[in-house]
Amino acid sequence: MSVIQLKKCTLPKTNIKHYLTAITALNIYSEDGTGDWHFSENFLEDGDFIPRKTVAGVDTCSTNEYLGNNGVFNCYQILVESGIQPSTKDVFSADHYRAIADMVLDGITKGYDIESSIILDDWLPEQHEKEKLYCLIDSFKPALTEKQWQKITSWKMKR
Repeated sequence: MSVIQLKKCTLPKTNIKHYLTAITALNIYSEDGTGDWHFSENFLEDGDFIPRKTVAGVDTCSTNEYLGNNGVFNCYQILVESGIQPSTKDVFSADHYRAIADMVLDGITKGYDIESSIILDDWLPEQHEKEKLYCLIDSFKPALTEKQWQKITSWKMKR
């Protein structure tokens, strides 16, 4: 029997309201087969280099008002199985759908061009996956201006 040497990983403090999101969360393994696959670049430390981690409500806007705890889970075991040793057993992350929804709201409210920066086929290649995401994003409509919502609608149509 071989013993896996877990690697150190500096993680920010997280909880159910302030969780890993965006590209950070998209690089945490999902059984759905969704997301990005650059785990090492996003989690493993090399010398003095510590990859940046994105936390909802700290580094990005919070979507809790619209989505509650939907799609937020404790990812400690997944991180351990991926070869890293978090310093706490409470490591909360967005699932891939929530992470992308967070990116959409954050980007649109900051005036970013989401059409060129959020490419769904990279993370959610199947149409049913996109539809699941769109249901989350629809929760944001009451909080957005007509122009912001039009940008989201245009972005969805091009996917």
